[in-house]
Amino acid sequence: MNLGYRLFVVAEDHSIIPISQQSFNDFYFKRNPSLQQFSGTTINVATVIYTLENRKPEQIIRIDYMRVKVDSDGARDQAQMDDSFRLVANRVGKLLGQEPPGSDSGSVVNAIEKFDERRWSQLHPQLPGPALKRILHKLFGARHAV
Repeated sequence: MNLGYRLFVVAEDHSIIPISQQSFNDFYFKRNPSLQQFSGTTINVATVIYTLENRKPEQIIRIDYMRVKVDSDGARDQAQMDDSFRLVANRVGKLLGQEPPGSDSGSVVNAIEKFDERRWSQLHPQLPGPALKRILHKLFGARHAV
């Protein structure tokens, strides 16, 4: 089974802007200023992973949707990147059965896990329906049923 993926920035009006895999990889993984057109903003990015049939999208496997802050140069914001790594580390630790950092002060409530879940949901909201319809139309044209 061959897989492919495409990336889209979802605007506030739920319109979609395709971005190249190379530009996003440079931005997200190498922290290069490759998204200057979004400098100083927070963007919503949809990553669509799908199977390929004759080099065309056939079936969607997964859609990830996240908010990413772009610094004034067009690179990934360092503070948000650090926060994201911390959130992922805490989630992985929880999956592995490790207790979150806590306090033994008795009457103090440890709400780290609740705050982390809230922050995670802020960084990974649900993809709005109108944007999903536009993405499906872009990938499949008239072949999809909504």
